[in-house]
Amino acid sequence: MKNKYEEVAQLIIDGLGGKDNIIDLTHCMTRLRFILKDEKKVNADKLKSIDKVVGVNSTSTQYQVIIGNEVGVVFNAIINKGINTTGDIKSDIKNKNKKNSILNNIIDTITGCMTPMIPALTASGMIKVILSLCTTFNWLSSNSSTYRVLDIIGDVAFYFMPIILAINAAKKFNVNTSIAVIVVGVFLHPNFSAWVSSGDPISFIGVPIQDVIYAASVIPALLTVWMMSYIEKFIDKLTPSMLKTILNPTLVLLISAPIALIVIGPIGNFLGEGLASIINLLQGRLGFIMVCLLAAAMPFIVMTWMHHALTPIFISAFATTGQESLILISQVCANLAQGGATLAVALRSKDSKMKQLASAAWISAIMGITEPALYGVTLKLKKPAMLASIGAGIAGLFAGITHVTLYVPQNSIMAVLGLSGEKGISNIVNGLIVIFIALVAPFIMTYVFGVEKNVK
Repeated sequence: MKNKYEEVAQLIIDGLGGKDNIIDLTHCMTRLRFILKDEKKVNADKLKSIDKVVGVNSTSTQYQVIIGNEVGVVFNAIINKGINTTGDIKSDIKNKNKKNSILNNIIDTITGCMTPMIPALTASGMIKVILSLCTTFNWLSSNSSTYRVLDIIGDVAFYFMPIILAINAAKKFNVNTSIAVIVVGVFLHPNFSAWVSSGDPISFIGVPIQDVIYAASVIPALLTVWMMSYIEKFIDKLTPSMLKTILNPTLVLLISAPIALIVIGPIGNFLGEGLASIINLLQGRLGFIMVCLLAAAMPFIVMTWMHHALTPIFISAFATTGQESLILISQVCANLAQGGATLAVALRSKDSKMKQLASAAWISAIMGITEPALYGVTLKLKKPAMLASIGAGIAGLFAGITHVTLYVPQNSIMAVLGLSGEKGISNIVNGLIVIFIALVAPFIMTYVFGVEKNVK
């Protein structure tokens, strides 16, 4: 007898046009991500009516079925039906990707390279918060060996960020991981760093090398591995089969590393500094309004999957300054607002299915996973989505006025742990007020104005 997940899996496959229409399948924390041969065969209404499915979303690269917290179980049930997840699909995907826009490919690359490193940055940020608390309450001297060891541990993920990115980018661009790490590792070699710090001129075969410190950088590593992917393919075509194991890695390293130092690294550094300057300019001109607008718009940015394009901005901010006061605090406001509005629906609704969905979705939302709440509850009912956006904007306005800063990369209620830092107790108090507003204001507005008791 089939269990409910097997039935859901079969219904999803049928709704997508059958097994033969599915090229590949992956999943993230809440979504099943399909690459399909022909999206015209998809029956979106049928998919939306399936139990466990809270919504669907189509991009030029993927067809996404939004499940929520049970996505892993449904994923396993689908692959048990014989759906391809690791097979020889490159030619199909290559043909499909020709139709993709440059912007979608960039966002997909950013997602694949940067999202896996967020846990490392979170852990390092928490070490920094612990050290800040220890010195604030005189539990530990900043001159002690224990403090210095913990400080080194907290710095590692940021200092070696280019290496972490090289590993992720190597997987994304399908190049040799060890060679990618070595090429990017040249940026961080102690002798090169010391050479740059000394101010002495650097050159390679007479070509000058710009003196740049690459520790904690983001864009240079990504561009370097991207460049290396083309060099690796080119060399692989030229070398004879019997010498590939020796010549390929040697030539890739010998060609890629100098190009990275002379051209790619400086370009990446320029782009990174330019991006930071633009953000600083916008914050300087728009001030607190920037946080307000971004917080209010964040749910709709998530719907287009464009929020991943913001990832390098806050990661760069943490890498260079150890703090961030725009993107993540806006996401905290938006996510908690979705949670508050969804909780109101859970309490107000008399429809058992909606009540059950909302009761689980609001918890996911305040923990930073908003898709079940957004697609399954607030957008379906329309008013809660609008009121959640208004509530997030109000919280963002206060956050912008008081310059609330996060010292740990968090976009959920756990951001409360990242409020302690150099700004002291005022940042903690203001941050708690932001969290309270973001959660309570949408809850009250939605409970009073946003949903009828007999909502279905």
